[in-house]
Amino acid sequence: MRWNLIWRLVAETFRVFNGAETCCFLAVTNDKGQMTNDKSTIQKTSALASRRQLLQLGLAAVGAAWAGTILQLNLFPQASAEEAKPVEFALSELPVGGTKQITYGGIPTLVLRTAESIKAYSLVCTHLGCIVEWQPGNKEFYCACHDGRFDQFGEVVAGPPPVPLEQFPVREENGKVIVGELV
Repeated sequence: MRWNLIWRLVAETFRVFNGAETCCFLAVTNDKGQMTNDKSTIQKTSALASRRQLLQLGLAAVGAAWAGTILQLNLFPQASAEEAKPVEFALSELPVGGTKQITYGGIPTLVLRTAESIKAYSLVCTHLGCIVEWQPGNKEFYCACHDGRFDQFGEVVAGPPPVPLEQFPVREENGKVIVGELV
């Protein structure tokens, strides 16, 4: 049985590379597994015997990949900051010089309070999407993935991140901190 398969592969390879319909000096198997040279009983062993079939299969694979991507985007949409609901918490939970970590629109966010203002920054690194950590001693965000650093205003200080951290709108109202816009 093993030799039968080897002969079949050799004959198919010869036929494909030479463009011949059948191999004239190699015997191949018919539907019953018997060795033959008869053109009428030779079975096609390769589903990709022609360039047209290979191209059709390639186009079908690309089409299936695109269809899968579109289906995934429709079934599992990504939440964006524009669609996110505002997050509220008491101003007393955020002392001057302190921080509070929240989740805004599915994105980990750090709210910083200074004597002058309150700011909210995404904790997602702008380089490759790693989560950054706040280092209060250095007053900077640090991404351990590729040694990226951002200052307390979200601006790039060092490393490969191409743009600053995303900043979210914050306001103080009636003793509450509200991160995000009301839609």
